[in-house]
Amino acid sequence: MSQENNNKKRILSYYLILGACILIIAAITVTVIFAVQNSKNSFEINNSTDDSNTDDTDDTDNSDDDDDSDDVSSSYEFIAPVAQVDVINDYTFYHNTTLDCYHFHTGLDMSGEVGTEVMACLDGTVESITVGDVLDGTKVTLSHANGVKTCYYFIDAAETLKVGDTVSRGDVIGTIAQPAGSEYKDGAHLHFEVYKDGAVADPNDYLDIAEK
Repeated sequence: MSQENNNKKRILSYYLILGACILIIAAITVTVIFAVQNSKNSFEINNSTDDSNTDDTDDTDNSDDDDDSDDVSSSYEFIAPVAQVDVINDYTFYHNTTLDCYHFHTGLDMSGEVGTEVMACLDGTVESITVGDVLDGTKVTLSHANGVKTCYYFIDAAETLKVGDTVSRGDVIGTIAQPAGSEYKDGAHLHFEVYKDGAVADPNDYLDIAEK
């Protein structure tokens, strides 16, 4: 009988210990839940603050972008170097009839009568005037903003034009000369080239002459 009582007491002790463990686990679980919830709330508040800061930064960045756009949108548009554009040789691989060879043509050839006025395509400065070159005839080079240069071959430079002069878009810098140089068999014309950061570029990317 006493053995049975001892067994009952032992079982009761197990239940008491198990109940105490359950209570302890429940208390720990509740504590963890509250801690996580508080941490989450704090994190959300911080995110809200970060978002507002990000919005402010974005606004600042956008205003900077707008300012940059304003800078780029300044009057930086080419005009054709001659009043009537008649392209006889494009920026492409072609056969040079004068030299009787095939090579890449690095500009646009615009046909015109001798004496046709040649104009600066853009505001700039006269960088160089090369007179009477065997292959290129007389060439005028203008430097412009943003690393752009324009070159005008087979022309007679204006008598008053000097290296270092400032020219405005549309100013007459010379006239189409008598056929000469490496393209004389094509007749009187302006050979026009564009350079960007020292590399030759396609003038068609700068001139809007499709409908002319």
